[in-house]
Amino acid sequence: MDYLLASVLAVILAWLSLLTFLILRKNKYIVYRKIPKNKRVSRAKRYIIFYVVTESGPIRSPEIEEAVRTSVRRLAGEMWLELSSPHISLYDQERMRGIISCKRDGYKVVLASLPLIKTIGGREVLLVPKRTTGSFKKAKRIMGV
Repeated sequence: MDYLLASVLAVILAWLSLLTFLILRKNKYIVYRKIPKNKRVSRAKRYIIFYVVTESGPIRSPEIEEAVRTSVRRLAGEMWLELSSPHISLYDQERMRGIISCKRDGYKVVLASLPLIKTIGGREVLLVPKRTTGSFKKAKRIMGV
């Protein structure tokens, strides 16, 4: 008798667990993380073409990159700095134009933080974004390299 009662309770418990799982899944309380079929989607980058306006002499690429990273950190915090991961991919010091590469998730934060840069190395500057594109080849073509 005890064996029969235990087996009936086990079946009822399994049935109730299955129903609970299906209801939670239907109401989207349980969400499965979908793995993208195309790995390029997760690695997609954006390229921001910019130019520098200043009255003083030329500015070096590492100084600009540090200023961009500082302004993103100041505007949106450390988390968005890691999400966007801005880097100077190409910089022409004579023409004072360059390309900032950043991850697709945070390129808008980088764009929003560029006007916050007022000085670089004690010199007054203005970083003006010209255009955003999805490929480095097109960014170089727009920049004129």
